[in-house]
Amino acid sequence: MERLATAVPPVTDQSKYLRELAGGFEKGQIFLTALELDIFTLLETPLSTRELADTLGTLPHITSHFLDVLVGMRLLIKNGDRYATAPDVAPFLVKDAPYAARYLKFATQSRTTWMELAAALKTGPTEKAKAHDHVYDQPCIDWMARGTLLGRLQGTVKQLEALPEFHKATKLVDLGGGHGLFGIAFAQENPDLEVVIVDKPEVTPMTQGYIDHYGMQARVTTMAGDYTQDDIGSGYDIAFEACSFGGHGDDAQSFYRQVYSALKDNGLFIRLTFTIDDDRSGPLTSLIWDLKEKITGHSHMHMKTTTELFETLAQAGFQRERMIDMAPWSNMDTRLIIARKSSAG
Repeated sequence: MERLATAVPPVTDQSKYLRELAGGFEKGQIFLTALELDIFTLLETPLSTRELADTLGTLPHITSHFLDVLVGMRLLIKNGDRYATAPDVAPFLVKDAPYAARYLKFATQSRTTWMELAAALKTGPTEKAKAHDHVYDQPCIDWMARGTLLGRLQGTVKQLEALPEFHKATKLVDLGGGHGLFGIAFAQENPDLEVVIVDKPEVTPMTQGYIDHYGMQARVTTMAGDYTQDDIGSGYDIAFEACSFGGHGDDAQSFYRQVYSALKDNGLFIRLTFTIDDDRSGPLTSLIWDLKEKITGHSHMHMKTTTELFETLAQAGFQRERMIDMAPWSNMDTRLIIARKSSAG
């Protein structure tokens, strides 16, 4: 008879992975509840369970277990009977902190949507479609600028610097540039480059503030307008756009043709955006985002596979160059999509 102590398992045990998937809902609910209760802001100063429960109006004996789980998730630290927000996540979780993760608000609002997934698979969108209306005020622009400098900008500049066309370029347009840090960085790395940053009239004064801060007034300028509709100029060697364009059907074609006309022959159109792998196996966050839009009917960032996006660009006259995975430099699964305006187009 086979010795049980040396028996070879007939299959690789996947139980831990499957439990983690199922338990992800529980962990997510605990985390989002902590956000809703503003736990991380309240615990910017250490408090005991009793003090926090009195503030929240919660039951101390259950609250203590709740806080212990948050310690286990490395979101809180515990010293004796007092709890505090973990220092490494505090800049992202404390209300109004420099890097406060504003996007997590959407996760708290989506819980009902995901609870109704089974129904949506049978009946379609569970909500009336609506567009997201972002307010780009100074605090928002400053927050976006700080987040950009956590690696996304540095990685993007590194990739552009590897392109021979970047060093030969003398004119670049940054579409929907907001704070303008991408355009400013490009101009810093190429001393012959003039940059035009296009954004809405309410945004460009804030862009100018960043240009002035970095002393780049001589080679970086702003243009106020809607880059999907208004004239953006011409004669550009490179057009750059970072996660500001949603990418829907007719709007996409109109936008891409606009960019095509603005570029010189052989000019490059570079998009920092999201795509799905051609076999639709990843990235997981993009797949989930795509599913969410399908079950809600909402429109925010229209997902295409990489090939589908290049095919859409080809309809406007662009030739495919390449795709670069930017995940190593970003907290999001973004890609650089590089296309060329054909001289024969």
